[in-house]
Amino acid sequence: MFTLAAELNHTMSLLESALADLRGLINERAGTPPLACCYRLPEVPQGKEHDPVEHIPVQEQVTGKAALNAALSAYGRWHLQPDCSAKASFRLPGFIVLPASARAELEPRLNEVNRLKLAFRALVQRLDDKDKKFTLVHDTFPGLITLQVYRQLTLLPHGASRLGFTWANKQIIQKVDKQKLVAQLMQSRLNPPPLTDPHTWMQCVDREIYDVKRLPAHVELRLRRPVKTHPMVNVRWSEPLTPRQQQYKAHLPLLLCQDAPPAVTPLCDYPPAKPRKRRAARIGGEPLIPRLHIYPYTP
Repeated sequence: MFTLAAELNHTMSLLESALADLRGLINERAGTPPLACCYRLPEVPQGKEHDPVEHIPVQEQVTGKAALNAALSAYGRWHLQPDCSAKASFRLPGFIVLPASARAELEPRLNEVNRLKLAFRALVQRLDDKDKKFTLVHDTFPGLITLQVYRQLTLLPHGASRLGFTWANKQIIQKVDKQKLVAQLMQSRLNPPPLTDPHTWMQCVDREIYDVKRLPAHVELRLRRPVKTHPMVNVRWSEPLTPRQQQYKAHLPLLLCQDAPPAVTPLCDYPPAKPRKRRAARIGGEPLIPRLHIYPYTP
């Protein structure tokens, strides 16, 4: 019977082989010169990953063969680089456009890469303990950054008329059902985090349950969690689809299979010179449950 480390090694070997196959096809089907573009961003130095993000410059915009090579390299960049933070993942926004006829070959190969990424992640997640996961992964693959392995590669499902690169610097806001939250808290009472006194933990959770139950009926709950600043791309479809525009994360170059090149709004430095005006947030005040980012909300 295989050990977990052996299964990880086997899955990684399959993933590397599938990625090499995908890269070969992309390189083969890209035009001469390739229609590709990437925006190089600065690396986050070791120890600086928790510093407030006030400015992110786009260091360089590369196109053509240089962009294609950068993108293919980025798809397999999974290891820690010298003097760079292991807690801030590498990002290379951009895109590669291949002929529409390439989709039939490209899609199954890309799906296989993404399937193996999920399989690798599922193996790591078999271990519940965070420290055991870290030890297993880094003893087996020294310097590996799992988030960069896990990232799914994106092939746009339809032709795009425009790619608009931008920055996301917002908060996740979701409606929270009170009864489901209480059930979640009840379940967590008996599962204290590592290095936490069980009795103290139960008292803390009991207080949270009480605080939720004592809320007036008209008061709703919202989860409001900040999101790290990261590049995004707004894709406008060529076809009259609903919705006509969709947003994707732009951590790695997108793949497009279409014969007509899209219009492109390039990624600029963060923050933008003219930030969009947003409506004032309606969720404010003190959180009801700080550790879960739960806030009271009155419609």
